[in-house]
Formats: sequence, C-alpha cells, structure tokens
Amino acid sequence: MFTDVDACALISDLDLITQELGRFRRIYRGILATLAAPELAAAVAEAEQILTPLLEASAYAEARLAADADDETGAEVLDHCERLWSRVASTWDFFEPELARSRAEDASHATELDRHRNYLARLRASATFQPAEPVASVMAGLDPVPAWETLARQMLARIRPGGEPLGAVLPALYAPDVEFRRRRADDVSSALLAEVDLRASVLGGLAQARAARAEVSGARDWAHAERVANQVDDRDLAALLETVRGSLGTVHRYYSWKRTALGHPLSDSDRYAPLPGSPGGHSWELTREVVLEAFRRIGGRVADVAAELLDSGAVDAFPRQRKTRGALTFGLPSGRVAVLLNFTGVQRDVLTLAHELGHAAHLRLAVGRGAFTATAPTVLGETVALFTESVAADVLAERADDATARVALTARTVEDRLVAVFRQVVLHDFEDWLHTAGGRSERLDAESLAERWIEGQRRLYGDAIQLTDGYRHWWSYLDELFLRPGGRFAYPYGQLAAMALAARFRETPSSFRPRFESLLSAGASAPPAELLGELGVHPDDPCSWQEGVDALIAQVDALRADRPDKRSDDRLSPSFTRAEHNQEVITP
Repeated sequence: MFTDVDACALISDLDLITQELGRFRRIYRGILATLAAPELAAAVAEAEQILTPLLEASAYAEARLAADADDETGAEVLDHCERLWSRVASTWDFFEPELARSRAEDASHATELDRHRNYLARLRASATFQPAEPVASVMAGLDPVPAWETLARQMLARIRPGGEPLGAVLPALYAPDVEFRRRRADDVSSALLAEVDLRASVLGGLAQARAARAEVSGARDWAHAERVANQVDDRDLAALLETVRGSLGTVHRYYSWKRTALGHPLSDSDRYAPLPGSPGGHSWELTREVVLEAFRRIGGRVADVAAELLDSGAVDAFPRQRKTRGALTFGLPSGRVAVLLNFTGVQRDVLTLAHELGHAAHLRLAVGRGAFTATAPTVLGETVALFTESVAADVLAERADDATARVALTARTVEDRLVAVFRQVVLHDFEDWLHTAGGRSERLDAESLAERWIEGQRRLYGDAIQLTDGYRHWWSYLDELFLRPGGRFAYPYGQLAAMALAARFRETPSSFRPRFESLLSAGASAPPAELLGELGVHPDDPCSWQEGVDALIAQVDALRADRPDKRSDDRLSPSFTRAEHNQEVITP
C-alpha cells in the first residue's frame, strides 16, 4: 500500500519535527490564547504544517502493518512516530488548552479563523476534561495505554484458525454449506481458546489504564471523550441507545423467520448463512462493476475518486498471510488514499468495497480542509459509507435473476442493517460493562468476560439462535474492544442516518448530488448534525431514532410476510413494496 511513498524521505522529514516543536513552543507558549484572529490563524496553520509529516508517516506505517503485520519498514516508521507523538504530547502540552481559552474568532470581523471555528469549538468541549499542563506532561510519559495496545496488536495477530489468518476464515460464516460453516466456526473457537486468558488480562489492563486516564482528566465516564470528539450530545445518544434496546425483539423475529426459511435450527455459526436462492460467489470483476455503477449513480467527484482508486491499484483486495482482518481505509494528508479488504466473493464483500470507497471519497474530498479539520468524526464517516453501501445494495438487487434471489439479496441487506443497529448497541453495552468494571478494579478474567458476553448475545438473538460453548470467547478477537473503544454508537447512528440520506437521494437525485459532495468536502468543519441538516437529515431530533427503527421493523415484518421458501412467482409482494416505500420516507 502507498507504494509511491518514499519511506526514507518520510523518516528524514520526521527528524526535523523535534526541532520545530521546540521552536513553536518558545514562540507561542503563554501567548497563544491572547493572539488576535490573524495571528492565531497563522499559528494554527503553522502547527498544521509541523504535524503534517508526522500524520503522513503514522498513517503510512499503520497501512503497511495492516497489509503485513511483519512489515519491518512499517514497524520502524511507526515506532519512530510513537516516540514523536510522545514528544508532541509533552512539548505541546500548552497548545490545545491555550487554543481552547482563545475567543479570537468571536469578533465579528474575525474571518481569518472561519476554517478553524469548529476545530476550536471541539477543543473547548474537550478542555473540560483535560488535565492541567504539569499533570498532562507527566501523564504523557507514564500512560501505559500505548504499551498495552502494542501487546494487544501482537496477540490479535497470533489468532490463526487452522493456521490461516482470521480474516480469511470468518467469511466462511456466509457460506451456504451448513457443515462447512460449523467446521470453520469450530476452528475459530479453538484458536480463540489459545491465549484467551492473556487476552483477557490485556483487555482488563487496558480498561483499568483508560479508567485511570479518564479519572485524572476529569471525564464523566470512559466514553465521554469519544462522544465529545463526535460532537454527539449525551441526551441524543441516550435516546438512540434506549430506542434500539427497546426493539431488540425485531432481531428475534428476523432470525425466527430465517430459521424457517433455512429449514433447520440455527446456531451461532448460522447467523449470516445465505438464504435459498441467494446468488453464488461474486467475482472481483463483477464486484468492481456493481460498485462503480453505484458510484456513477451518486456522480460527481465522488464517482471520480472511486474509479481512480480502483483503476490505480489503491485497493488491496485479497486475503493473505499476516494481513489484518476486515476492511480499512487509510488517508494521508497529502491526499493519497488506500483501501484494504479481505475479498472472498460473498455479497458482504461487494458492499464492503462500496462502504470503504465511501470513506475514501470522504477523505479525498476533505483533504483541503487541513490536518485539524479534514477528518470527519466517526458518526459522520459511517453515515457516508453506509449510504454508499446502500446504493450498491440497490444495484445488486436490481441485477437479481428472479424474485426469490431478489428477496434473498434484500434479506441480506436487512440483516446487515440489523447488525449495524442492534448488534452494535449490544456490543456497546458489553464494552460499557467492561470499562465500568475495570474502572472499579474488578477482576476481569476470561470466564467473567465470557459470561457477560453470552448474556448480551442471548439478549440480542433470543431463542432464535442456539449459542454454542465455543462462542463464549468470540469477544476476544474484536480488535475495537482493545484498540478503538467507545465508538460503537457510530454504527447505529450512521445506519439510521444513512437510510435517511438514501431516501433523500431517491426522492431528488439531481439536487442531492451537489449537496452530498459538499457534505464530504466539509470534513469536520461543522458538527455532524449541522452538516446532515443541510441534506434534510436531523439526527439531533430524538424522535427520529424511533422512526428509523420503525423502518427496520417494517422491513423485517415485510420479509416475514413474504416467505421466500414458499415463493413461486416473480413478483415482489405488496408488503415488500411497502417496506421499501417506508424506508424512503423515514428521517432518522
């Protein structure tokens, strides 16, 4: 990935940063908050310029290590970057606190700071739980979280079911052969048993370290910083979580219907099994064709970015040894973007490519905003990516050979949405318990984690799915628990908001396109709710979450009425048509 980047030149640029950090500190420490708008704008621009090589090198190193966990160049660059980030934290301990105290942009004529207004607003919000400068300097040197995270990455990379990368095995859960699915799930369960106690210890250590970090900084709880970073109001998030928790029966009803459609009891290895009539494997060529068609429908620069990345080889598509599982998109401040997948040809992979290219277009279009404002918060990034994914799902459904295949494809799409909304909220609750218990220094061993995991999964699936003993430790491969905590709520937020965007797109595609492009180009220049409001989507209205969940309930009820195992004609049933209509008029 990023084969056109000169690693030696990157490291050379990094060597100059330490000197620049010290120079900036000598000039601005103690006066930053007092600067008038023009001088403050110049200082922020200078800070962006100093940090850009470090941001570039960090993303480059992370991309190389995601592509190959044993990549020596990536490890060397990342190690260098982590030392420099520690230096930034200690040398620039004054920077964000002083910026947060500035009110220079409040002057009516302070147009010089327009591009930084939301960045400054986010700093002020986070300043309420930032430690004082002397404490921050000590914390930067003593914080154990980075070391725990390094150990977690190493342990997660050692999970190899049947000697294969985890990312190459998990897609077997989407295979049509029930015995094959169960063998592969057993392989995963067996692999997770190895070192599960150590992974539990690492997770417990991370939870305690993060709780200590939050306590010292004055954060209200373990996820406070993530909510502030996403500019999501506590009340809005609470409304979202409670709405979803109150409708978990929707998942139970869906899987009861799926059990009937498949004609056998379901275990955890059958959760993502394809329905009868589902299309076979998708070739990479067909996948490219479907995704490019989806982006052509969106149009404009968004479509241009997707085509360019696919044509230029910037998509690392296929699984291999030492490659990280799942899918990731990496953006460099220079505008370079790369996508990493583990493509095996299942329908989910087609939609994942569309999802990641949505992230890629977002990163590329916002790059002109500068290092501090280009990257949108997770909730907005997921909204955009889930929208581009939904357009690709429409293309796939239109290409179905008959009504049975079309229902099977649509059921898969509905299932994915249930995962994004309901499963992610259950995972959020598991994570909340984990960090709350860790903060109280309760013992977090593999058994207590397994018990709480199974309890949550039973709430999610009800009696429709029988959970096996091997499934008890499936929490222990979820890298977000270890490395990116607190952001689970972005998926239900993004899914419900994306459904509303899709409705706007279908209603008036010609007027939607330029506004969507403006949304992507805006980066983090305004709060997500404000940017989405420009397209008629209002996630800051608590009632909207129930409307979005009701749309999913309608889609599940339509599938239950449609009975793909009994279909003999080529028409969509009236109930299925109503479900599509209901989706289009919802405004989450």
